[in-house]
Amino acid sequence: MSTFTKVLDRWLTVTTAAAIIVMMLHIVTHALARSIFHAPIYGTNEIVEYWYLPIVALLGIPAAQLQKEHITVTMAIERAKPATAAVFTVFACLLGTLVSIAFAWFGLSKALENTAIGSTADVSDVITWPVYYLVPVVFVLLAVLYILDVVAILRRRSQVGEGK
Repeated sequence: MSTFTKVLDRWLTVTTAAAIIVMMLHIVTHALARSIFHAPIYGTNEIVEYWYLPIVALLGIPAAQLQKEHITVTMAIERAKPATAAVFTVFACLLGTLVSIAFAWFGLSKALENTAIGSTADVSDVITWPVYYLVPVVFVLLAVLYILDVVAILRRRSQVGEGK
């Protein structure tokens, strides 16, 4: 694993864990304030729905890619020769890159729309438009990870071809 992917994996893990811990503390504080003082924290449900959960869910996508935790179907690759398996894997990574870039483009257009209208949560004044920018960032990052996988596969194939 390269230094970039190690640092990225650590950052994603720490950020996601921090978001979960802060969300938990926020929810517990809200519940205690509502039960004990009859004064719930304003916008807790919206903050959880529009901030914490998207952060946790979206950051999990590249983290799963880094840790090779996505579901894979290996029927064709297991029975293929190594060179053929590498071609299939490179094709799948390139397809994943294209799909990720498409999601990033769509996410950016939605983020810009939400910025233009100053998007807030449903019935409260909780601002939500900044979190929409996480979608294009995550999917561009995922596309980069797919490209890094392609580079790693091609390097391995060239090293095998050179007899290293």
